[in-house]
Amino acid sequence: MPLHHHVYPFAEVGAQFAEANKGVELLNWRFTGEELRRLHASISSSGQRALTIQDCLSAYIVTVLNRCREKPIRMVTNQANYRRVKAPFVEENMAGNAIQTIITEQLPLDMVGIATAIRTSIIRSRDPQDLENWLSTATDLMLTTANSGKSFFFKPYDDVVDVNGTSS
Repeated sequence: MPLHHHVYPFAEVGAQFAEANKGVELLNWRFTGEELRRLHASISSSGQRALTIQDCLSAYIVTVLNRCREKPIRMVTNQANYRRVKAPFVEENMAGNAIQTIITEQLPLDMVGIATAIRTSIIRSRDPQDLENWLSTATDLMLTTANSGKSFFFKPYDDVVDVNGTSS
């Protein structure tokens, strides 16, 4: 859980955030529903595992970024829900933010491979044992951090793309 290892006193988190965002510019990118369906169809036609539109869109964005960079994106993290996981420690119809950070393995360079790696990581994360391990570790790290009077700072990395989607 590398994202949970950067902790700072509450008073320092704002400065860390400001430093991390120096030089960052907003980019608005809009896709029509038809464009997303065509993208999904073109990537999914390879016969790989059932991919979602979000998997394909994330893979497309990674490959576009990789064309503009010296060092390629090596990992994607997804913030995805686990509401439909069947496990004794998960309430199926819970209200709240049942979100897990899902990290891919090292990414290949092609869109199909990237989309497949993203989907594989999400499916793996929904295995009840994998989810139980993740929740136990995250809970311990979060409790320890809160009890020490500190806060997490989810530090950005140049070779990691963070996706905030509730991929199914």
